[in-house]
Amino acid sequence: MKLDLFSVTVMTALVAFVATGIFVIETLRRRDAGAGRLWAVAYLCGTATAFAYISWAAGIGGEIAIAIGNSAFVLTPAFMWLGNRRFNDRPVTWPSVVVGVLAVTTFLAAVIRVPVDGAWGGWTVMAAHIVLFFLAGGWEALRRPMGRIGNAKLLTSVLFAAAVYYAARLLCFVIDGPEGAFFQTWFGSISANIATVVLTMVAVVVTSILRATKSATQRYEWLSENGVASDGILLGRTYRDALRDMAERAGWRQELVSVIVVHVDGLDEMAAAFGSDAADELAAQWRRSVRRHAPASAFVGEDGDSTLAVCGVASTAADARRQGAVIYRGCIDDLAGNPTGLLPVVGVGIGLTETVGYDTDVLMESARGAAVRASRSLEASVLFGGLDEARSHLT
Repeated sequence: MKLDLFSVTVMTALVAFVATGIFVIETLRRRDAGAGRLWAVAYLCGTATAFAYISWAAGIGGEIAIAIGNSAFVLTPAFMWLGNRRFNDRPVTWPSVVVGVLAVTTFLAAVIRVPVDGAWGGWTVMAAHIVLFFLAGGWEALRRPMGRIGNAKLLTSVLFAAAVYYAARLLCFVIDGPEGAFFQTWFGSISANIATVVLTMVAVVVTSILRATKSATQRYEWLSENGVASDGILLGRTYRDALRDMAERAGWRQELVSVIVVHVDGLDEMAAAFGSDAADELAAQWRRSVRRHAPASAFVGEDGDSTLAVCGVASTAADARRQGAVIYRGCIDDLAGNPTGLLPVVGVGIGLTETVGYDTDVLMESARGAAVRASRSLEASVLFGGLDEARSHLT
């Protein structure tokens, strides 16, 4: 079977269009932010590339069609790189400037050289930029925290494979020329389109999985490498070990240990209604507020997707209630000033060793129950666990 350039280009455009459509629709449905949006732009650029080359292959547009296709092609790995940087929570301002400059350079190179050198005019500039951005994207996918995710390694392989292919294609182009038999057989437009189809299919699947991995409720744990999340809050396993050690040492001296659990309701509903941007901003603000207003000597850690816990030593039960009230008021004040204009329901529960003993599981459970009741109560925002539960059973 003999494949002609126009048919293969149409096939590539069809695959790119379907893959891009699925990814973009899912991005809009999820109200995705950050890396997902940038990856979606990368796929849109890939689709624009395919249609620009179809236009040229059909005899429409001339050097302008080639210039648009070349610059859009450069933007495809460039936005993949930017998406990987955003996934790793690294700045994208200056890299965006670099991307814009190189895209314009690619466009001008094609406009200037195509009338002189034919359809391959400016191609070496485009290929060099493509190799650069594929290498940068693959390297960024290797960096922590993205590199800690297993599926990111597959994306790294795709980007590096593309970089190697286009580097080899560029080298062969320089040595053999665009009309050379070896170049036409192994690195011509038809083989390049086939490689693009394969790489696009794999990349769409991997980026979809990565986007699902980085959800609002998981973003802090995967950012951690040492048991402490990126915002300074202990992960659940680290916090439980710290609480267990504190309770054991306090039990030897019969000191009062308090666990203050801060629970928020409504983040999932807000994410569904207003998008993940708003929910992420609220979650980040809430976590910062709890850490900021907790006592300096206390440990602040995670206890589930919508719960944080603060453990420390209190002089009396009244002191523990005061600490809980300070955290509650601080959270409400900070969340009220949030630019999203949304305010989730906050409840604070306190567990005391003088009430439930030094068993950390019982201590945490009593504080959790009180926090949930406080978030649903219209009368009190800070409740004690254990004692209040006993009273509720008597009434």
